[in-house]
Amino acid sequence: MATEPDIVKGTFKTDPISALGLPSPVSIGRNASIGEALAAVQRQRSGYVLIVENDRPAGIMSERDVLMKIVARDVKYESSVADFISPIPATLTNSEPIAKALNLMIEKGVDNIPIVDAGGKATAVLRTIDVIHFLAEAFPEELLNLPPEPHQTMPKPEGG
Repeated sequence: MATEPDIVKGTFKTDPISALGLPSPVSIGRNASIGEALAAVQRQRSGYVLIVENDRPAGIMSERDVLMKIVARDVKYESSVADFISPIPATLTNSEPIAKALNLMIEKGVDNIPIVDAGGKATAVLRTIDVIHFLAEAFPEELLNLPPEPHQTMPKPEGG
C-alpha cells in the first residue's frame, strides 16, 4: 500500500510542469529601467520579473534582488535593470517532471525557474509558491487537517 509521501513523490516524478498551469511570465526587455521592472512586478503581483532578449530568458529579478541590490543601496529608478538582474542557471520545458524542477531549485539555490518552449522562448516562470499551491490543491484534506504547529495535539477531534 502506497503511503502519502510515496504518492507525493510519485506525483512529482510523473507529472509534467505543465500540470501546474503556470501563467505567462511577467517579462520586460533587457533595456528597461529599474522603475519599469518594479512597475511590472507591482502590476502583476508576481514577485519576480523575467528579463528577456528576443523572447529568451536573459536574467531574472526577484523580490530578494530588489531588497538586496536596489532598496538597500538606494538605486535610482532610471538605472538599467540589466545591472541588477540575477543570472539564470538553467531553464526547463513544460514537459519535464516537476521533480526535476524541484531538484534544480535545491541544487542551484533558486526560487524561480524560467520555463521555455522548444525554441527557447520563455513561456512561464515556475516559482516555489506554485509548487506549494499544487500540493495544497492535490492534498487539501491532509493540509487542512494539520494542526497549526506540527507537534500540537488537539484537545478535541476536528478542533471542536
